[in-house]
Amino acid sequence: MDENLRNNALKVFENEQNQLNGVFDKQSDVTAPTKMMKVNIIQNANGTWSKEEVEEDSGLYDESVVGKVEQQIEDDVKTLQQFCAIPDNTIISFNAQINELKSQIATLSAQATSGNCWPGVACSTTLPGNTICSGVTTDLATYTVINQDRDALKIFQSMSGPNQNFAAEDPFDPDDTVTLSTSYAGYGYENVKQDDGGSLVTSQGRFDVSGITTDHSARRISTVPNVYYTGATVPGATCVSIANSITALQAQIVSLRAQRDAAVNRTNLNAVKNTKKEKELQNWGCKNLRERVTARKTKNTSAIAAVQSFS
Repeated sequence: MDENLRNNALKVFENEQNQLNGVFDKQSDVTAPTKMMKVNIIQNANGTWSKEEVEEDSGLYDESVVGKVEQQIEDDVKTLQQFCAIPDNTIISFNAQINELKSQIATLSAQATSGNCWPGVACSTTLPGNTICSGVTTDLATYTVINQDRDALKIFQSMSGPNQNFAAEDPFDPDDTVTLSTSYAGYGYENVKQDDGGSLVTSQGRFDVSGITTDHSARRISTVPNVYYTGATVPGATCVSIANSITALQAQIVSLRAQRDAAVNRTNLNAVKNTKKEKELQNWGCKNLRERVTARKTKNTSAIAAVQSFS
């Protein structure tokens, strides 16, 4: 292999990937003055003249202004994200409290079902007082699916958030909807309240447990056809306590939701986030350009290695 030819081939690839080297470096030594003197000539009352000098911002810029503007955009984005994180974290805190109460309801519901609290399992042939069902059994309980409360956060993942990607081809892809969490606080462009719209807590929630002690005693509940309730396997007072606790927890959930929604006006929050999105796009654009220049510096690495392999 002719060494000169090989070196020329290397130069082709090296020159191509080095074309943008120093593109962001300051090209001139000229520095614009930040201040300038404004001179005013004033005629005095006695007909004489005097000079007045006032120092003002020059309004002149040199090449360094590009980096300053980019830094200002980045700082603005951080400021708005930090601002939006405060109401976001307030929502997260309230939802965490609400979802803990829902977990307690799930636990109590399971206890009610396990104890066969009324309404519970009934049998077609068992006599009152017999705790063993025979014949056809029917579960008379009403089960409710309980999901967590959440805020659905709409977010352009490449543009902002923990999965921010300045090297992406499209800042608007992916356009995701995630559950608002501490790692996403302050990010995204829209919050959507979703009471009972989050992850499953239980599919066996119970809001039908009787608060009357005698309801949990074994008895015939129908004659045509014959249906017998065998009674709770725990004291009736325990079932009543479970029922009252579930009612109290649900009332707390309603109260916490009202407090949460009074604490954070999502319409106003979304107005700020929508404007923040424009700043995030500007920041992504600046960072994306630098990412592309960096990638250009190594784009021909494999081709250069291939040329060097020839002897």
